[in-house]
Amino acid sequence: MEYIFNELSAQPVGTINDACLMMQHFVKGVISAKSAGMDRIRIPEELGQNLFSLALAPDYLVGSWLNDERIDRDLRDRFRLIVANPPLLNIDEVEALSMFERSVFCLTEPAGIPEAKGFGVAYLRDTLLVSFLSDPQWDTHTINGWHWYIDKADQEQIEQVSVNHFATVIHFEHHKPWIQQQQEEQVQRSRDVWERRDVFFPHLTLCGDVKRQLSNVGMSGHLSQIIDRLRELNAFAERWNSGNFDLNKLNAETNLRVSGESSSTLSRYSGQRRFKLPDGRRELFELHIKIGDLRFHFYPDNVEKKVYVGYIGGHLPTVSG
Repeated sequence: MEYIFNELSAQPVGTINDACLMMQHFVKGVISAKSAGMDRIRIPEELGQNLFSLALAPDYLVGSWLNDERIDRDLRDRFRLIVANPPLLNIDEVEALSMFERSVFCLTEPAGIPEAKGFGVAYLRDTLLVSFLSDPQWDTHTINGWHWYIDKADQEQIEQVSVNHFATVIHFEHHKPWIQQQQEEQVQRSRDVWERRDVFFPHLTLCGDVKRQLSNVGMSGHLSQIIDRLRELNAFAERWNSGNFDLNKLNAETNLRVSGESSSTLSRYSGQRRFKLPDGRRELFELHIKIGDLRFHFYPDNVEKKVYVGYIGGHLPTVSG
């Protein structure tokens, strides 16, 4: 399961000793999270690209801490593993996860400044938020904030929301029963989705290795977003009864983010996008929907007017990485 880093907590503390204690809390909390199955942290991209130059205290950067021989080596090595090539969190992911056209989160006043990106994604994903203990406001296992959005009737709405949070091992221990329940429910839901796929998505055909992939997605915490996107695709497929599949119309009428692959990617990696249909044929599943770093690929059959979903999983290789 994934959890999200609170970029608003990435602020310097008063002294180097305070910074060292803060980092100790953070690393030990993340170690506890990993032991409970929370195995991947998402870091907002503006921090992830410059994390080692982040100031922990005056004249004391993350890079300084990593090279500080006074700090336990295992603690420093663990931190390197934590931040090694994580999937960075893009601000667009708030919009991708939200069912609304415009969705903004903040911690102070409705639609206030600064925007709380990590908090928003944690809320939409129903997962944990993790912080540096850089301020007393992060010394809590729950954080409250505001969600501002434009609803489907084009009306402005504001609601108060909360997310489960940790900045220390003590905070994390509070969430262990909730995490176990989440994991069990997600696995069961993934099984139910597969067994009742013809009821949930009567105008889609799930094929390829999707049964196993749904189980993996269930453990990652992406399942709710996948179900929502499949339902939207199913509703569009229901309306498709003439002509070729219209990608422009799909993007205009739904909140799905659907695109194809570049010619250079297809020339090199098309084989990894060919999946088996129920009749044994293999087709190119080029079109895909994006949810964070997750993709699911589908193939619209223009002859039979059917939509086949053949892959749900991580980002497949492209020429750009």
